[in-house]
Amino acid sequence: MKKVCINTRDELLILDLDQVAFFQAEGNYTRLTYISGYALVLNTGLSGVEKILVNSLPKGSSAFVRLGRSLIINENFLSNINLLKQYLILSDLREHHFRLQVPKHLLKLLKDRFTARYNAPRGGRAAAQGSAPAPQPDAAPAAK
Repeated sequence: MKKVCINTRDELLILDLDQVAFFQAEGNYTRLTYISGYALVLNTGLSGVEKILVNSLPKGSSAFVRLGRSLIINENFLSNINLLKQYLILSDLREHHFRLQVPKHLLKLLKDRFTARYNAPRGGRAAAQGSAPAPQPDAAPAAK
C-alpha cells in the first residue's frame, strides 16, 4: 500500500495512492478522485501533484501517467481506450468506473504505450469479446 502525506498549514492529508483513480486540474487546485468515487480538492496545482508523485515513488514504479495539462490517471484502473469517441474508462471492474474525455492524440499515445508494453495484437470484435484464438495447424505431415 503506497501512501503519501500532504502537509498544509491547516491539515494533513494522507493519500492512499493505490486507490486513486485520477487527478484532474481545476484552475490552481487539483481534484483527486478515488476509485470508490470519493473526491477531494487539493490546494496545489497538477504540476505540484506530479512533483509529489515523482518524489514519493521509486523511479519506474509509478502507475500514474500524465495526459496533457489537466489529467493524471492511475493506469492500474485503465480498462478501455476509445480513440473514435475520444474517451477512456477507469474501472475497478466491480462497481465503480469513470469515463473521461481526453484529446485523441493523447489517447493514441497512451494506446501505443500499452500496445508496446503488453504486445497486444490488433483484433476485431471477436477478439475483444474473448473468443478463443484460432487453432494453430499441426506440423506438416512427414514426407513418404
